[in-house]
Amino acid sequence: MKRLLSILICTSVLFGACSPAETPIQTAPETIQKQPVLSDRPNIVIILADDLGWGDLGFRGSDIETPNIDRLAAEGVHLERLYVMPICTPTRSALMTGRDPMKLGSVYAGFQPWQNGGISPEEHFMPESFSAAGYQTAMIGKWHLGHTAEHMVPNARGFDYFMGHLNTQIDYFEHTVAGGYDLQENGTSVKRSGSYATDIHGNEAVRYLNDIRNPDQPFFLYVPLLAPHSPMQAPEDLKAKYPKRPDRPFPKKTYAAMVDSMDQNVGKILSALDDQGLRENTIVMFFSDNGGMEPFGADNGSYRGGKLETFEGGIRVGGVMRWPNAITPGSTHDNVVSVLDIFPSLATATGTPMQQTKALDGQDRWDEMTGRRETARSGDLYFASNSPIFNKYHVAVLEDRWKLVQIIDHLSASTNVESFLFDINADPYEQTNLAVTYPEEVERMAAKIAAWRAGHPINGVRVALAPHPGWRAPLDYAQAVTPSDQLVQESFDSYVTGMRAKILQQRHGDKGKITYE
Repeated sequence: MKRLLSILICTSVLFGACSPAETPIQTAPETIQKQPVLSDRPNIVIILADDLGWGDLGFRGSDIETPNIDRLAAEGVHLERLYVMPICTPTRSALMTGRDPMKLGSVYAGFQPWQNGGISPEEHFMPESFSAAGYQTAMIGKWHLGHTAEHMVPNARGFDYFMGHLNTQIDYFEHTVAGGYDLQENGTSVKRSGSYATDIHGNEAVRYLNDIRNPDQPFFLYVPLLAPHSPMQAPEDLKAKYPKRPDRPFPKKTYAAMVDSMDQNVGKILSALDDQGLRENTIVMFFSDNGGMEPFGADNGSYRGGKLETFEGGIRVGGVMRWPNAITPGSTHDNVVSVLDIFPSLATATGTPMQQTKALDGQDRWDEMTGRRETARSGDLYFASNSPIFNKYHVAVLEDRWKLVQIIDHLSASTNVESFLFDINADPYEQTNLAVTYPEEVERMAAKIAAWRAGHPINGVRVALAPHPGWRAPLDYAQAVTPSDQLVQESFDSYVTGMRAKILQQRHGDKGKITYE
């Protein structure tokens, strides 16, 4: 795949009007100016686990050995109320853009290998701002935000360097998904058959720190691991460390080994930072993209539910963050922080101007994350999932006190709605459903959820856990990415603007947006 060329974005992105033929598919405006490189700017490392349970870390009482993540927690801050989305792609899109995945059309499900969707090229990604401010940017691991065209992949979204997988559900040893091979470096396949994926991620992160980056520039390193997401695979020697854990009916032994491997590779990254004298001025953040799944061996502690659900076990993942220059070791904060807030908060921490043109839904919560200030997060947080069951939705809205969870199941000729109302501050484990006691609150908050869902682009991603019968996987996903020079360099604005679109939008009502906003 050719490296993405910098293309001038039409002024319509910034000021409004331009013909469809003049609208390119690229994201980075030419108006972005490089900032002076400041040697004292902190480096950033974001390590993202995949489907990790709340209770599956040593410092939270697990029998799984996680000394490196435990060390990170001891040397940094525990973010006890860090909220994400209940499934992979929505969390990753919120992290990268600071924008509500409902607007992005990515809230309900993860992009599958047989789908051709991705985050709109009109969206601005966090590494683009850091790159413009003089940071080197690198990603190693799982992308899961679009994989079929060049403008969707990491090198086009602000990452100077990419080594990893475009899809999810990757075989840990053969690096295939749906039969196609998916491991690349900057658009070129690399063959590592037999090497365990988590070890590849850790080793490549260390190689980037030691050999690839320019030591004279600050860096932004994003390491979204596969582990401990299914398929449930782990090295036999690590599985042998947990003889008391069964692998039937749930693969708890294999799961423990996957988390153990993840921790070892987090340790490699931390050691590399230590060895190069980077520890003091590097922000390291670790959290999971959603809660764990009990059928795969995860433990979400006392929190209700797990991945795919909007109960706390699916969306409240906590997190740890270390920056010795600015964070008190071993501190704990209960301030509500959303994955949406990470982009603006890190921008504040590093003095990095944010270059997006669309309004953010995330908020600067840096002072709350570091304990400098104790203030409530303004506004509500929303969560949704349409996976794994077609036409069944888990949704929720979180206010300061109340949280409403709804399970909406669209049957062939009817719809079932279950409502769960919790006083989340008094009942964080969601044991007492107050929906019958406070029906007026349920009605009020359900109306909020309905209004929020009306903002979803009608062709946004929804659950599609099996491909169309006519689909076949590419032999190699890196080679199957369509280069930009083979794509039409115009949008389909004529389909979603003008009188035709207005009439159709009126007929659609609250079913979703025809226009992309």
